[in-house]
Amino acid sequence: MKAALALFGTLAMVPAMIGPLEAEARALAVPLCGGGVASIPVQPGDAPPGPQQGPCCAKGCHTGSSRKRLDRAQ
Repeated sequence: MKAALALFGTLAMVPAMIGPLEAEARALAVPLCGGGVASIPVQPGDAPPGPQQGPCCAKGCHTGSSRKRLDRAQ
């Protein structure tokens, strides 16, 4: 019985290990406030406007000038 449960547990984890299958998006389905759905067609290869940026260009602005400093001159 324990071997059958172990096999069942292992088989249940296979979809999580493989991940979702790739699907090509052809349209965006946008729900509307009135209850309908608007479909916006998307062409493969369309990119958002602007220069191409990699993930390394996304960084926070931490200059440190907005911190409150302790007055240690006393």
